[in-house]
Amino acid sequence: MRPLLSIETLSVEFTNYQGTSSVLDRVSLTIQKGEILGLVGESGCGKSVTARTILRLIPEPPGRVTSGAIHFGGEDLLTVSNKRMQKVRGNEISMIFQEPMSSLNPVFTVGNQMREVVRLHRDLKRREADALCTDMLHQVQMPDPDEVLRKYPHELSGGMRQRVMIAMALTSDPKLLIADEPTTALDVTVQGQVLAILTDLSRQRNISVLMITHDMGVVAQICDRVAVMYAGRVVEMASVGELFANPIHPYTQGLIASIPNMDDSQHDGQAPSRFQTLYSIPGTVPTLIQPPPGCRFHPRCEEVGISCDREVPELCWMSPDHAVACHTRMGGHS
Repeated sequence: MRPLLSIETLSVEFTNYQGTSSVLDRVSLTIQKGEILGLVGESGCGKSVTARTILRLIPEPPGRVTSGAIHFGGEDLLTVSNKRMQKVRGNEISMIFQEPMSSLNPVFTVGNQMREVVRLHRDLKRREADALCTDMLHQVQMPDPDEVLRKYPHELSGGMRQRVMIAMALTSDPKLLIADEPTTALDVTVQGQVLAILTDLSRQRNISVLMITHDMGVVAQICDRVAVMYAGRVVEMASVGELFANPIHPYTQGLIASIPNMDDSQHDGQAPSRFQTLYSIPGTVPTLIQPPPGCRFHPRCEEVGISCDREVPELCWMSPDHAVACHTRMGGHS
């Protein structure tokens, strides 16, 4: 089946006074119709740059796409005109940004901002736009939608502001929704509510979602497949069940091992320790101005081999739904 979105060998560079950073290096991804794909990794690995490149929101300069293609609905979004991209943004691909307080204009009411989005993308009169805004707020389980439309962003809680952002993103009934860490600033209870709303609306409307996160718990909760990124490269891709049951890349294993396990200390009948040390991956994400040669994870890898600092590992399919880029796992060293 033809994917809704196909990213092929996408490379992006940023240049500043320090030099040129290879932020994305030959990234390839696909998203099927109605699928929720998780894009996971540490901060600075290129997740948000991938999302912004899809919508051509990378400022040029300092950014520059050096290779690749992004196919969506039979078009390469990197080559279409600016006028066509303006129609794609919001209409066919919508985005929920990381911090709703900085995405909503503090000097306009929620109603003014939602109506502007609706009337920009849909040919509706004022009364019809108001009705649609109220209905969308109701669908994201916003209490008293009519009252919320009259309020300013600072009068709403973080969870309510994020629901407004979800409602705005879905008013034009897009085919693809990009959610850039939409629950980062929310507490755990509200995070669960927002994720449940996002998942339910995606399933009901058959909307594909690119869920960008650093939280493996979020991935396990709502995603169908997951792509793991490290330092601008995709290092593993699999269905969620397969990834958690059989993580192959050492970086993926480290991410999963970092998740707190509340049952660790209960197998022997003892209460869990309050001071249990959590696992952490040694080292830090490398600078992308002079990234490590070969596999970019090899300076932090506990299973590094002789090929790891010489050759870039290619993403190879170990099974029909599981791919990994690792010399060690593919028998590339002796």
